Amino acid sequence: MSDEPISMSFCISDSYAQHLAVVLTSVLANNPSSRFVFHVLHSGVTPENQARVKKLEKSYSNCELRFHTVDMAAFANFPIPPGLEHVTRETYFRYLLPDILPDESRTIYSDVDVLCVADIAKIWTMDLDGMLMAAVRNYKGEARGDRRDIVKFGFAPDSPYFFTGFLVMDLAAMRAGNYVRRLMDATVCYGERVTFIDLDIMNLVCEGRIKEVDATWNETGRYSFFRRDVKIWHFLGFTQKPWCNIWKNYTWLPYLKYLLKSPYRMNALRFVWGHVKGFFFFKYTKRGVTRYLVCGLLVWKGRA
Repeated sequence: MSDEPISMSFCISDSYAQHLAVVLTSVLANNPSSRFVFHVLHSGVTPENQARVKKLEKSYSNCELRFHTVDMAAFANFPIPPGLEHVTRETYFRYLLPDILPDESRTIYSDVDVLCVADIAKIWTMDLDGMLMAAVRNYKGEARGDRRDIVKFGFAPDSPYFFTGFLVMDLAAMRAGNYVRRLMDATVCYGERVTFIDLDIMNLVCEGRIKEVDATWNETGRYSFFRRDVKIWHFLGFTQKPWCNIWKNYTWLPYLKYLLKSPYRMNALRFVWGHVKGFFFFKYTKRGVTRYLVCGLLVWKGRA
């Protein structure tokens, strides 16, 4: 084992505590020879859920969990754009990591709609070449005008645009450049012009200082049981979330593997039953439209 533990950081609301535990379990199960310190930024995770997640420290001797309470007041007016109502303002907490972790020079930030299926030490020790962070480039977001208006923030048409759901962050460099304040101020400045929340802001503020890494470190394409090159599966789309019970979704199967090893294993039966029911009937609302599906067929949709 390395003397220095791998630092990983997450930002969650209380309802995502189980998903956090599953992600951490996937990391620990696939990295038995590395040590970890996991930082969880939150504004209201209950003591019960904190205690349950921390049971991982007893199951795996190579990890330590630290919960950091963040005052939501500073983020109360930060925008949640239409169509992203399922996203909570905790997503903005990643801005604060350089200040929340003043004694750490680097951390890996990750969303919790991911699974780690490989050794993470390689990206932890990579040379950032003087950049603020490393991330996977979002080529689709650059190419599709309906996904991103490149020029509205002053980007050049050929500017690279990166996913921010999995990052290696140089915290020391971000502190030196006062990037916490820059990110906060830019979010207030652009307000309702933001389309993809932190994604737009971090690309804007850190433009030219993000190192591109291989897409297998944040694979957002359709999940495949046969891919062996992927290190991080990121279930980005709504119907790809493991907890989405729509009939065509099967990402719940790899999620279940780690759920059964996690402190939330007692929820496994209910989790499976939800997906079984979803094969026959499923209702969901997205972008203000409610849909009803029976045996996978859309039978009705209308305004929510």
